[in-house]
Amino acid sequence: MNQLDAFGGDQEATVCYLCLDGGSEAGQPLRRDCACRGTDAGFVHLACLTDYAATKSKQAQDMIEFRGPWRECPGCHQCYQNKLGIDIAAKFVLWVRRKYPDDTQMKVEALYLKLCALDNMLERLQPVQKREVGVTADVILSLIEWMNGGALPLSMRYSQVKASAHGVHGRIALNEGTEESARRAVAHFEKCLEVSKATGDTDGIAATISNIAYAKSMYEGGNNNDELLKTSRELYELRVASFGEEHGYTIIAGKDYAVDLQKVDRGDEARELLTKLLAASKRILGSHHNITKEIESELE
Repeated sequence: MNQLDAFGGDQEATVCYLCLDGGSEAGQPLRRDCACRGTDAGFVHLACLTDYAATKSKQAQDMIEFRGPWRECPGCHQCYQNKLGIDIAAKFVLWVRRKYPDDTQMKVEALYLKLCALDNMLERLQPVQKREVGVTADVILSLIEWMNGGALPLSMRYSQVKASAHGVHGRIALNEGTEESARRAVAHFEKCLEVSKATGDTDGIAATISNIAYAKSMYEGGNNNDELLKTSRELYELRVASFGEEHGYTIIAGKDYAVDLQKVDRGDEARELLTKLLAASKRILGSHHNITKEIESELE
């Protein structure tokens, strides 16, 4: 299905919000994969988006502004999803290498955005792409180690990036689906937990404990559903307290908690929670957002 048709758009009426041209620009189709709604918002050519992001990054006053245009839509302020998220992050990496070849911090920021975009699609990636995810995580870890020089403690930001890179390695191992890979996943998650504890990152600690519990359930035998439910509930409650009920992080944790509720035959509670989460996700992220679709799939 054509992407515009999927959003109910009229190909002749829909234009790139940056160049105001419809159809393809130099062979590039219009793209949209954020939380924008309607037939006239958020559509853009990748080349136009790359030029726009590069211009905004050159004007940035801090690192948040520097990475922001490559990360999220300026209209809906939600992160780019799916292949568009991967493609614009890859453009960011190339642009930083060309424009700032000696700036390690900027390289880490660009590579981390690419890592997150790939990680969001991990289960749908081909094996060669999954290897790329692992290589990207390794490069980030090496750059952070070089940046730190083994001396002063890392800032909170780069400690979180380091923990995330270890966490991605854990999820790659988990995705292999064997007992041996689950044990490797635990080893990676434990490194992630060590970094999160060192920085006092309570959300990171809770999320990693949940990942460790899930990974161990794959090889310890017996029924660990009650322990999984406990850790997923604690993570959901923490995110409600930290971010509010209608934040993307909270909605994701809520979905995982609902899945664990179903495992212990508490289907009515799971259905009630998923229904609430679906309404919030549609309202905040839009009907076509990945998170919304995942919740709809769980409800089905």
